[in-house]
Amino acid sequence: MRLLCTAFSLSLRRSLAYRVNLFFDALLAVVELAASIGAIGIIFAQTGLLAGWSAGQMLALIGTFAFITGLRATFLDPSLADLSQQIRDGRLDTYLLQPATSVLLATSTRHAPLALVQSVLGIGVVILGLHELGIVPSPLAVAGWALLTLIGLLIGWATSVGLASLAFWAPRLNLGVLYGAAWELGRYPVDIYGRWLQRLLTFAFPVAAITTWPAQTLTQGPDLTTLLAAVLLGTAFTAATLLLWHLGLRRYTGATS
Repeated sequence: MRLLCTAFSLSLRRSLAYRVNLFFDALLAVVELAASIGAIGIIFAQTGLLAGWSAGQMLALIGTFAFITGLRATFLDPSLADLSQQIRDGRLDTYLLQPATSVLLATSTRHAPLALVQSVLGIGVVILGLHELGIVPSPLAVAGWALLTLIGLLIGWATSVGLASLAFWAPRLNLGVLYGAAWELGRYPVDIYGRWLQRLLTFAFPVAAITTWPAQTLTQGPDLTTLLAAVLLGTAFTAATLLLWHLGLRRYTGATS
């Protein structure tokens, strides 16, 4: 934790050297959220429910998606953006030679603090959704939402690192575009998709655990089965990713090999 806090502090100081970026980051986040809310408004102008989801629930989901996407953009994306390239060109040696866990150093020590603006706006949209529903979630519902969003962030990390680790075996393989497209499916509840796609988005790339389940927990109350399923998915994806990383390191040949 000290290492991560130090890395975030250094990143924050670098970011504040270019403060005008804060304005543009906030503007882009507002435009993106406004576009999502506008699309929902168009849909609910024609119908009262979307696969059983009301307008207020959809706003809570969109806000949750923005919140967790902002956290991902802040703490994960800067390090993961060129991880595959680092594996290919040998720059991964920088982390392997340091006295700390290599997967942590390689994937979580470069941050973009200004991206937290998107998370703050996401919280605002969640509150707007709850106001639309006319409900005040219980402390257990809020705690369940917070737990599930953290698990969703963990699954997002594990999935990104797992895909990047494939570069140990196939150096020219780059699945970043595929990952980004799959992540965008989280803007909507998995209930709107077909049965097979729902299963794919629950177990293969668990978008359900990333956004749908947290939004349901916040608006409908916590469900023990959902919480347990999310914990199991998070544990399984993290364990599989760590195993894949260590197997890949055995094949790695960098500049110091």
